[in-house]
Amino acid sequence: MFRPNRNRLSSYLPLTNQDILDAAPSVGAVSPHAEVSDRYQMIPTIAIVDMMRKEGWQPMQVSEVRAKEEGRRGFQKHLIRFQHNDLILGDEAIDAVLVNSHDRSCAYQFFTGVYRFICSNGMIVGDTFERISIRHMNFQPEEVIEASYKILDDAPAIGEKIKEMKSIALTDAEKAAYAGAALQLVYDETDQAPYRAEKLLSPKRSYDRDPDLWKTFNSVQENIMKGGIRGLNPKTRKPVTTRQITSIDKNVKLNRALWTLTEKMMELKRG
Repeated sequence: MFRPNRNRLSSYLPLTNQDILDAAPSVGAVSPHAEVSDRYQMIPTIAIVDMMRKEGWQPMQVSEVRAKEEGRRGFQKHLIRFQHNDLILGDEAIDAVLVNSHDRSCAYQFFTGVYRFICSNGMIVGDTFERISIRHMNFQPEEVIEASYKILDDAPAIGEKIKEMKSIALTDAEKAAYAGAALQLVYDETDQAPYRAEKLLSPKRSYDRDPDLWKTFNSVQENIMKGGIRGLNPKTRKPVTTRQITSIDKNVKLNRALWTLTEKMMELKRG
């Protein structure tokens, strides 16, 4: 969920607590799931949101997974993207991405993200930058503040990587190799994919037709995450269209893997 505002650079307004709770009620849980340990220290995610606001981080997007079990509804995993006014880098912003649940499925997890305004595209950086995990046991509120400052510290290095990715031109063969490697992140057996790897390179806007690594990365990431690729079911040969990835775990895993793949391509070109 986000609130559009076409007069603002980021193209959308910060979410209020009510916006967040309307879209993802699990963020407002005031007690944990009944099956969690007695040592579990309950700090509602909405309280974390308030802490982040005080440090200049505004919540901009929120989602929650669909609870498969009725008893876990209201406690399930959720994701919130935060943006800081000091971390808007022209066409992109460095985000803080929080993942949490109150059903013992995960700890508080902070990732560094990149948000691209032109396509409302949210990425998560890979293993070269720290993932911060805070356990629910013996939770200390100041750990959240420390996590937000670590993301601030990472921002300049991420900005430099983006700048370098924009400066690297890829040949058609290199773009094809990159797309083929990306397809393997989505499908263990690429011959079971409903489309060929080159379809991942199709830009959704003319602005992304330039052959640099950054735009190639964005086209591939957007096609994977947002879906809409038409192809054929490899078994039935019937037409299919890929769906948007809504799983938080898969979203995080694929985004981080794509970032790492792009860094590897950057290192190869640099060498």
